[in-house]
Amino acid sequence: MNRTFFIGKSLLTAMCCLLMACTTLFAQNVIVVTDNQPYTEDFEGNGFSMWTVDTTGGGQWNRITGSLSSVASFSYQQTGDEARLISPVLDLSDVSEAALSFSYSMLGLYYMDELEVCCRNSDTSSWVVLGTLSVSDYTNYFEQTYMLPSLSATYQISFNGRGLGGLYLFVDNVEVASTASCSRPISLAVSEIGNSSALLSWVATGNESSWVVELNGQETMVSTQPYLATGLTPQTDYTFRVKAVCDTNDESAWATAIYFTTLCDVYVVTDQVPYFDDFESSYEFTCWETELISGSDNWVVDPGYLIPNNTAFFIWLGGEARLISVTLDLTAVNNPALNFKRRQPEGTTGVDELTVLYRTSPADSWHSLGIYPFPTEGWETETMDLPSPSATYQIAFLGVGQNAEGIYIDDVAVGNKDLVGIVENANVNVTFSPNPTSGQVSLKTNTPDGEVVVYDMYGKQVAAASVTGGSAKIDLSRCANGVYIVRLTNSNGTAVTKLVKE
Repeated sequence: MNRTFFIGKSLLTAMCCLLMACTTLFAQNVIVVTDNQPYTEDFEGNGFSMWTVDTTGGGQWNRITGSLSSVASFSYQQTGDEARLISPVLDLSDVSEAALSFSYSMLGLYYMDELEVCCRNSDTSSWVVLGTLSVSDYTNYFEQTYMLPSLSATYQISFNGRGLGGLYLFVDNVEVASTASCSRPISLAVSEIGNSSALLSWVATGNESSWVVELNGQETMVSTQPYLATGLTPQTDYTFRVKAVCDTNDESAWATAIYFTTLCDVYVVTDQVPYFDDFESSYEFTCWETELISGSDNWVVDPGYLIPNNTAFFIWLGGEARLISVTLDLTAVNNPALNFKRRQPEGTTGVDELTVLYRTSPADSWHSLGIYPFPTEGWETETMDLPSPSATYQIAFLGVGQNAEGIYIDDVAVGNKDLVGIVENANVNVTFSPNPTSGQVSLKTNTPDGEVVVYDMYGKQVAAASVTGGSAKIDLSRCANGVYIVRLTNSNGTAVTKLVKE
């Protein structure tokens, strides 16, 4: 036999075997979508390995794992680099119509990358662009849905990332589903958030007439939307998701969850229990709101970068912003007053200006209590009477940036003018062990007797104890984590101090 022919025949046989193996592998990777079986990919397992990447320049797609979930992430080396993330082959021949849904997140400061969403009905067809997305947002995932044209047994979708100067681009929760089946809702949103309620909404992608709403694992069947959720707990983080109910035994997959936090309850201030915040309990404001009026810089909690302890800090780069307190009930306070510390370092262009404001209700206009346009290198303590006390009172600090060195606010207290803030009574010595605590606390004081009362951040009594032999035990094991006000009264006088449970 001719040796050349033998080698050629062997090579041809090997190529045929390889081709058959590839065809078999290709067939194994085809995913069939039916009216009752969508294709979903959240990149939590090995699903990313079934996707392929077509790279132009230094563009790339990778699966990355965060603290909450895994996502498909686009990265690149130079502006203009691209990479296309291509799905496995989908057999859509058994469905009459189908839609692609997915969530995405993108961030850019001055320039944003682009995400081009495409489809094709065979590996020899050109990509059809369904839409191009470009958005900048620090915290949110967005959801998008496209109807898919020209369905086939060899269908693919793709996400083409284009690097144009953005910071990141993520894709997650991909679903290709028949619209004849029960398809999941999209575009979840929360508005009108209060201390015990929130208005929940979503966009239906089918003709369903009822839904299951889930908040922190608790499910509720609803037949209208938006849905007003009531009976929520103040200052609590909630996870919200929803699924469609199309028939008795026909429900959609869960929509991508979103998160929100209920507002704080009204803090009841009394002569004995002031409101106090030294901003030490968190690196974010607790029960304070920030309102950006102009510019791009706002109030933040400074975790001791420039000052040895946490403070409220207004960034100095121009613009205006208010820092607004929790709602305060002052109806039980005699001679209500505000006490706080401020620091306004002088810069080369002057000093950033501070105005202290109050209003009697959220519907009221802001009224000025004092204006501070002069520098203070050290800390200055300010005390001012609070006029027109009400059950819905708020104070605010308005910062006006002059490109100076910022404004610092600390140790904010509202209460009786004679006992306002965290009182450092020289005659009453109080120590806690441990502080912060996980539940059980030992109190030591410099007198053998006295009474201890503990209040939560809303002014409600949560614990009490008697001092015996200069010590007492406080049990906060059943209380939520947070900041508590402790009032000790003994023969030497009264002291009010703070205790943290975490």
